[in-house]
Amino acid sequence: MAAFLLAASLPKQRFPTPLVRTPTRIPASIHLLQLCQNYQEVKQLHTQLVVTGLLDCYPNAGRLLESYVKTSQINSALSIFHRLPSPDVFAYNTMIRGFTLCKCPHESLLLYNKLLLDGLTPDNYTYTFVLKACSHLEALSEGKQVHSQIIKAGIAPDTHIHSSLIHMYTNSDIIACAERVLAEFSEENTHTKNAIISGYLSKGHVEKARRMFDTMEAKDVASWSAMVTGYTKNDMYLEALGVFHEMMDSQVHPNESTLVSSLSACAHLGALDQGRWIHAYLDKAGVKIGVTLGTALIDMYAKCGSIRCGYELFQKMPQKDIVTWGVIISGFALHGQAEKCFQLFDEMVASGTYPNEVIFVAVLSACSHAGYVELGHHYFNQMIHDFGIRPSIEHYGCMVDLLGRAGQLVEAEKFIMLMPEEPNSIIWGALLSACRTYGDVRRGNHAFRHLIELEPLSGDRYKLAGLMLTSAGEKADATKIRKFIKKNDLETTCGMSFVEIDGVVHEFVAGDIDHSKLREINRLLKGLMAN
Repeated sequence: MAAFLLAASLPKQRFPTPLVRTPTRIPASIHLLQLCQNYQEVKQLHTQLVVTGLLDCYPNAGRLLESYVKTSQINSALSIFHRLPSPDVFAYNTMIRGFTLCKCPHESLLLYNKLLLDGLTPDNYTYTFVLKACSHLEALSEGKQVHSQIIKAGIAPDTHIHSSLIHMYTNSDIIACAERVLAEFSEENTHTKNAIISGYLSKGHVEKARRMFDTMEAKDVASWSAMVTGYTKNDMYLEALGVFHEMMDSQVHPNESTLVSSLSACAHLGALDQGRWIHAYLDKAGVKIGVTLGTALIDMYAKCGSIRCGYELFQKMPQKDIVTWGVIISGFALHGQAEKCFQLFDEMVASGTYPNEVIFVAVLSACSHAGYVELGHHYFNQMIHDFGIRPSIEHYGCMVDLLGRAGQLVEAEKFIMLMPEEPNSIIWGALLSACRTYGDVRRGNHAFRHLIELEPLSGDRYKLAGLMLTSAGEKADATKIRKFIKKNDLETTCGMSFVEIDGVVHEFVAGDIDHSKLREINRLLKGLMAN
């Protein structure tokens, strides 16, 4: 990457004859390319251009290249690009954008370098696409080089270029540079402000983002969406729903991103009523529920305790992707309905959708909670041998949890010893939890020693070990651990729950006595106990 401006050029395979750049009537097939929805349609028109001999006519090859990129067929696009004798800036831009969209940003930078070596002058689209590639790679040095080239080219503040610059700098957590880019605009530019708000939130600078948002004179749907999505990603779910309601009160119609993030916030809070309200809003507004939005609704219903509603929606969806299947299988696993998980797994495979790592985590988790040890081994082996998936630490953690919950602590320990990689805190934590349940202090202490090596300041690990020792009657050692936690001021996770009443979500934390309704809660509790 350091040799960015001296990168090797890509191989080129040429047409047998040069492209004809004389004015010509664009055939109907080129107009049809803009209407193509999938690879097969583009391929058919490609064949038509070849048969009619019109592929060599400018700008047909470039437009075909663009259509392949739009349908995510980067290899087909690259084949066309390599055959161009003298690619123009449009062709380069299309390929640079295509590589970035297909998660090959390094190739985008190499292609940009080739454009420069070919003596072509980048345009505003070029800079926008290249900066996006730099953002994906967190390639700050290369991004600064592109920024320098923009300045040398004398390009005035441009919404798209400068938004990409802001995103590139915030993605590398160089906030000061992003703020200087924003300051180049003499008047408020909503698009660039949205970019820096998203950047602030992606790096956890929530207060800065809120201040920027509150001072904006003209907020668009992207401004509201950035705040809702950012709050959700920072685990500030109540705040996310608060902004969502402000948005609706301002008569701004949410986009899909806003709705998905709002549903995610509902899912984490268990806010079923609010989730249902969003679903009703979608129906009333006539919004088409596609795969992404449908999956978010299913996830919300599953996590809010209404798996039946989620499954009904799942059955009505005409299209489902691997994420949709994963959400519904995980939902039934969460609700302890292991048999339904296995049934859905078989239906998924029969439909031609092959499971990924996440699906197997859900299935193994279902086996663990249902106590199906043999079936868990079956799915674990099937994952490796039938689907060629290399087990991750999460899969090993599920297996240790499965064996531990079943009381097979010897087998769980053997399984850990046979792991091809070093066990992490998830693995040892699962074993320690099982040892606490079954009172196996010797193995529990062994797991605890590994845990404090990996997480020496984790109060939760010490707390779990203390509970194990207390249950086993070793009160002196348990007291030592409690004193150690207090002396070193180690943080422990408190139990937390959410209750939704009349659309308002109330948060309760174990040991908290500051709730605004505490007196009323205590009065009601005493009344219930008296009866």
